[in-house]
Amino acid sequence: MKFRERLARFFYGRYGSDQLNMFILIICTLLLLLAMFLPAVPAYILRGFAILLMGLSIFRMLSKKIEKRRRENAVYTKILYAVKSFFIRQFNRIRYIKKYRYRKCPGCKNHLRLPYKKGEHDVKCPRCGKNFTVKL
Repeated sequence: MKFRERLARFFYGRYGSDQLNMFILIICTLLLLLAMFLPAVPAYILRGFAILLMGLSIFRMLSKKIEKRRRENAVYTKILYAVKSFFIRQFNRIRYIKKYRYRKCPGCKNHLRLPYKKGEHDVKCPRCGKNFTVKL
């Protein structure tokens, strides 16, 4: 019982794990798996890099600077959202190619989904209100 109390006291006020830590550990695991199939010299480099990443992950989990770690995780999730939304948008372009065409507004660079009707059309951007002509 004494050991559990000491352990609980040690971890009190520490940051713990988050999405960025999980991503770092997945990359670390992939590097170690890749190092198993490579010749000696590149494998040592990959293992060393994986150990550094594991140390970074442990450092982040045991850190008492909670607000700093939250900001790091917020930046990671913002980047992850941007990458995910890009790939979802590309998937939807392919999926609905017979129904819609996608164009960018020249004013605000917003992505617009337009119904596919051949010819020139006047379009008004719902975000910035700019009128422009699109040829489909």
